[in-house]
Amino acid sequence: MPARRSVISVSSISVVLMLLAILAIVVFQGYWLRKNYRDELQTLHIRTNVLFRETIQRCQIEKLKLDTNVKIRISPREPGVNATYGATFRMADDSSFRKHRLGSVIYSLNKSYRPFRRDSIHGKVDSLQLEPPPGAMIQRAYPSQRIIQFLQGVDSLQDSITVKEATTRYSKVLAREEIAIPFTIWRDQVVDETDFGPPDDLASDNTVTIGFAQPYTLALELENTIPWVLKKLTSQILVSLLLVGLTIFSFVLMYRNLRRQRRLTHLKNDFISNITHELKTPIATVSVAIEALRNFNALHDPRRTEEYLDISANELQRLSLLVDKVLKLSMFEKQQIELNGEPFDFRELVEEVVASMRLQFEKYKAKVSIQVHGDDFIIQADRMHITSVIFNLLDNALKYSKAHPSIEIDLASLPQFIEMSVTDNGIGISSEYQKKIFDKFFRVPTGDTHNVKGYGLGLSYVAYIMDRHKGVINVESQPGIGTRFTTKLPKSA
Repeated sequence: MPARRSVISVSSISVVLMLLAILAIVVFQGYWLRKNYRDELQTLHIRTNVLFRETIQRCQIEKLKLDTNVKIRISPREPGVNATYGATFRMADDSSFRKHRLGSVIYSLNKSYRPFRRDSIHGKVDSLQLEPPPGAMIQRAYPSQRIIQFLQGVDSLQDSITVKEATTRYSKVLAREEIAIPFTIWRDQVVDETDFGPPDDLASDNTVTIGFAQPYTLALELENTIPWVLKKLTSQILVSLLLVGLTIFSFVLMYRNLRRQRRLTHLKNDFISNITHELKTPIATVSVAIEALRNFNALHDPRRTEEYLDISANELQRLSLLVDKVLKLSMFEKQQIELNGEPFDFRELVEEVVASMRLQFEKYKAKVSIQVHGDDFIIQADRMHITSVIFNLLDNALKYSKAHPSIEIDLASLPQFIEMSVTDNGIGISSEYQKKIFDKFFRVPTGDTHNVKGYGLGLSYVAYIMDRHKGVINVESQPGIGTRFTTKLPKSA
C-alpha cells in the first residue's frame, strides 16, 4: 500500500507539473501576442496619421498654385535666442532671383513672425524688419518634417479643402498602401490660431490644420482596426496555436502512457501474485499425494494408488500449463516469439483441440458442435501457437458461458483464407469493452461474479499471434446473449 501511494503521489505531481507548464506556455504566448498586437496597432496609427497629413498638405499645395514663394527654414529654439538662417524671395512679377544673406537675428514665437535682415553685414539687428510682399507665401520646415505654411493676400476660398475631397484622396492613398480600413474625416474650427507647432505624438496626432485667413482642422478617425491588425498577425497567431497545441498533445500522450504503464504495472503485480499462489497449489497437492503413498501404505491399495497417481498427474499437468504461461508471458513482453511455419490440416487441428478438452466440456456439461464448409484446410503456419489460439478461444467460450454452455465452431475454406468462428451463449461483452479485450492484462468487469479465473493474457496473446501470421480477429457480442470470435488466416503465410 505505501508503494502504491508513492506511485500515485508521483503521478499526481507529474500531472500538476504538466498543467503548470501548459499554463505558463499559454500565458507567455498570450502576452507575446498582446504585445505584438499593440505594437502593430501603434504602427498602424502612426502610418495612417502621417499619410493623412501628407495627403492633406499635398492637396493644399496643389490648390494654392502660387508663383511667389518665400521659404524660411528655422531651427526651433527658445524665444529670444539668436539664430542664423537664409531666405530666398521669388516675386511673381520678376523671374529673376534676389538672394539675401540674413545675419544674426532675434525672433520671438508669438502671433506675428518677424524676420529681421541687413545687407551683407554680420552682427545683431535690433530695429530692421522684413515685410514679405503681398501675395508671398512663407513656409517653415521643422526637423520633424512638419511643414507649416502662412499666406498673405490669398483668398480663404482658394485654399479650402472639403471633407469629401479629403476622403476621396485619402481613400486612394490607403488603397495604394494596401490598408483596407474604414475611416471617417470631419472638419472642425481652429480655436487657437497659434497652434502650428510640430506634433508631440505621431500616433495620437490625427489632425491637420489648414487655411490662413480662416484656419480650420481636418481630423481622421479609423473605425475598425481589429480585423486588419489580426490579419497582419495571422502567422504569429498560427505559430502560437501550433506550439500550444503540440505541447498539449505531447502532454496528453505522456499522461496517457503514464496511466497505461501504471495500470500495466499494477496488473502485472497482481498476475505474479496470483500465479505464484497457483504454482504452490499443485506442488502442495503432489507433495501430499506422495506423502500418503509413503506413510499410509497406499501402495498396497491399487485403487488408492491409482487415484493418488491420477491426482498427481493432473496437478503436474496443471503446473506445466502455468509454467508455460509464464514463459509465454516473458516472450510476449519481449516480443521474441519465433514462428516455425509448417503445413498442416487446420480442420484436424481443431478436432484434436476439441478432443483434448473433452473432460472440461463434460465437467461443464457443454454442448460443442463443429460445422465445416469446404474441403481444403491445409495451412502454412506455426502449429503450436495456432493450437494455443484455438485452445484460448474455446476456453474463454467455456468459462464465460451460462449453466449449460453451447459452443458452435464454424470452419470455412475460402480461396485465400481459412475462416473459423467460435460462438457461445455466455454472458456477452458490452460494446465499451470490445475494443479493450485484446489489450494485455485487461479483463472485462463482471460485477459481483468472481468465479472465473484469468489473467487478461489470453486474448491479447491470440491477437498477437494472428497479427504475426498476417491474419485478423474480430468480435461480435451482445450482453446476456453471447459472443462470436471470428479468425481469418491466410493459407500461405
